[in-house]
Amino acid sequence: MIEIIPSILVQTKEELEAKLKKVESLVDRVHLDIADGVLVPNTTIQGYEEIKTLTSSIKWSVHLMVVQPEEQLAQWYNTPVDRIFIHKESRGDTASILQQIKLNGKGVGLVLNPETPVHEIIELVDLFEYIQFMTIHPGFSGREFLPEVVDKISRFHSDYPSIPIYVDGGINPDTAPKVVAAGATGLIVGSYIWGHADPARAIENLKKSVQ
Repeated sequence: MIEIIPSILVQTKEELEAKLKKVESLVDRVHLDIADGVLVPNTTIQGYEEIKTLTSSIKWSVHLMVVQPEEQLAQWYNTPVDRIFIHKESRGDTASILQQIKLNGKGVGLVLNPETPVHEIIELVDLFEYIQFMTIHPGFSGREFLPEVVDKISRFHSDYPSIPIYVDGGINPDTAPKVVAAGATGLIVGSYIWGHADPARAIENLKKSVQ
């Protein structure tokens, strides 16, 4: 079964609550995007304070699009988030950061931007549980899907078939089958769901496209 995971990128707690309300009965998990305006050209809520006050049975992943993830990791350990994704392109010792996340009992995810080659993370494969391939340049939703990343996904899946692959960026019923055929096990979806008049129908369309 392919996971459909709505991504949430917001500037206010009110936006977060509104989006969560639309999908929490439709999916098991959401993916909260946090941006610092440095690693990516956008800013969001801090996130760790806002989600502490929410009451929901939803599972949370957080995608830290920040240049210094170590500076805020301790804050995330005290939230309902159970998976933390950091960028290979962030600063700091990636191996040490991944190990720290695992030691604090959270699922460990590593994110690759479109231009980052897979060979740069081979020495880290024993340290993360999930990989997330960006199929857009991150920071804003609604950007155009980059088809050249599909080959990278396929090669990684061939070499490491047991590692779950998430794909984020430009996912819709046209692009979803391509990344699933390449080995994706989870689809992180923003603009297709939020831009649809009916999020439930959007999620159903995505599921049908990859059956």
